[in-house]
Amino acid sequence: MRGRISLPSALVAFLLVAAPAAAQPKPPTLSQVMIRAATYVQSYAEQLASVVGTEHYTQWLELKGRPGGTGTRQLVSEFALVRTADEWVGFRDVYEVDGKPVRDRQDRLLRMFADAPTTAFAEGRRIADESSRYNIGSVQRNFNMPTMALSFVQAKHQPRFKYKKAGEDTIDGLAVWKVAFQEKQTPTFIKTPAGKNMPVTGTLWIVPTDGRVLRTYLEIAVESKREISNPKMESSVQPAGTPGTDQDWTDRRMRSAASISVLYAMNDRLGVMVPAEMRESYDAPITQSSQYATMLIVNGQRIVCRATYSDFRRFETSGRVVIPK
Repeated sequence: MRGRISLPSALVAFLLVAAPAAAQPKPPTLSQVMIRAATYVQSYAEQLASVVGTEHYTQWLELKGRPGGTGTRQLVSEFALVRTADEWVGFRDVYEVDGKPVRDRQDRLLRMFADAPTTAFAEGRRIADESSRYNIGSVQRNFNMPTMALSFVQAKHQPRFKYKKAGEDTIDGLAVWKVAFQEKQTPTFIKTPAGKNMPVTGTLWIVPTDGRVLRTYLEIAVESKREISNPKMESSVQPAGTPGTDQDWTDRRMRSAASISVLYAMNDRLGVMVPAEMRESYDAPITQSSQYATMLIVNGQRIVCRATYSDFRRFETSGRVVIPK
């Protein structure tokens, strides 16, 4: 008959308490997360290089203070993500406006980058600028590409920004860090048509364990002092409700603001995250010339946009895409 050893209950409790606890992984630092994000974006650029998709893009315009001052526009475009020598860029080529074709859908971007990569960048930029004329409203914009904010995460660009952990969140069951960013160096990534710097701020939703970026948000705000040739004459055409004297009106500042939010989703065909939805908003004053003043505010406008993406497919180039100097 085998004997049994009985341990005193106090000793059992001691052994349980003294047993080493499982080592808990140390949370990463913000610097480590940003290094992982830069590595992810570099790999992402390689995976998504030479990819074309379809963009369905709806824009709504509201002219503030003008009854009936609204409008909509629906665009369908090819959207290409192209890897260049040391950058990667998005291009948009509109082929349908409000249900009417503006050119034949013939995979123009796909053929251009596949057949003539050495001249494709300059031609793609020309096509993108040409397509921007279909945007509704008077706000000029060609920076509204869904991958724009990812450019700010590249290792070579990170020194231009200040980053800060702004909290934690969950996207599709994945724990993510919310990382706020602010552009600190000039010249800035985005400029006005006149060349004025437009620093960006925003938030990145990053999986801290591997650096994947699941969502981006960027915001731009610009203020500039109004230039008036004759404020005394202009006082008679101030918008209703404008407070103060002629001097108050002269010193008013115009404020333009833009925001772009992008959500990414896994594309099973390519096996990579792709833009799924982009939402934008633009607020800007409306200006016009008059015989009394060089610039006149007529309330303002708000533009709201939503784009969705589908039908992504990959193409192969016969050479390297080159950015002209």
